[in-house]
Parts: sequence; C-alpha cells; structure tokens
Amino acid sequence: MEFLNPFHVHLLHPRVIHFPIALFVSAMGLELLSLILKKDSLHRTALDIYILATIITPFVVLTGLQEAEYLHLNHPVLTIHRNFGFLTMWTSLISLPVLGIVHKQIPQMFKGVFLFFLLIIAIFVTVTGHNGGRMVYEYGVGMEEQ
Repeated sequence: MEFLNPFHVHLLHPRVIHFPIALFVSAMGLELLSLILKKDSLHRTALDIYILATIITPFVVLTGLQEAEYLHLNHPVLTIHRNFGFLTMWTSLISLPVLGIVHKQIPQMFKGVFLFFLLIIAIFVTVTGHNGGRMVYEYGVGMEEQ
C-alpha cells in the first residue's frame, strides 16, 4: 500500500465512505419497496445499486486501511470498525457469484436470497458506520487531517 501514499489515499476514506453506505441502504429500501408495490423495475434498480456498492467497497476499505496506517491507529473501536468493514466487503463480494448461481439454477428463490444478503449487509454497514462515527466524534480520529 506504500505506493499509494503520494496520492494521499488516507485522506480519501472520509470522502468516499458514504457512497457504499448510501448505496447499500438505498438498495435495501428499493428492494423492500419493490416487494410492497410488486414492481420488478424497483427490484432491478436495487440489484444494480447493490452491485455498484459491492464493486466500490474494496476501494473504500483500502482507503480506510491506508488512513489507519498513515495515522498509526490502534484502538479497540478501530478493530470493530475494520472487522465489520471487512465483513461488509467480503459478504457483498461473495454474494455476487452466489446470486448469479441462484439466479440461473433456482430463479424462484433469487429475491429471497437477495433480500437475505441485503439484510446482512445492512446490519454490517450499520455497525461499521456506527463505529467509524464513534472514532471521529468520540475520539477525534482524523480531525486534525481535515
């Protein structure tokens, strides 16, 4: 990750973290709305947004790791934040091939499996974001860098 330092990647994390949070939460809301209104277009949009969030999540995790390294952070709240960030990233990345397989082999179960992944990711994103916020607002992490 040292090769990224000249680009100040550690400063990107607070600027990019809100995108996957908003996208995963939006996907969840659209999927629930699609179930209530029985609109397949909302389901397709939720899936597209979910895929986009999944694709950008590794970059966001990388920027967080870079920031923690740059600031020499070692804190229990950071550990929780990092672990749930990894859970979010890996669960979403693993979900894409699983969803692809389910879509091809048992399409009638696709929406249920997709909703399951959305619920799990929403929990992980909430815990990750909560602890990221704690690091900033309770401990002032990164405030001097802004």
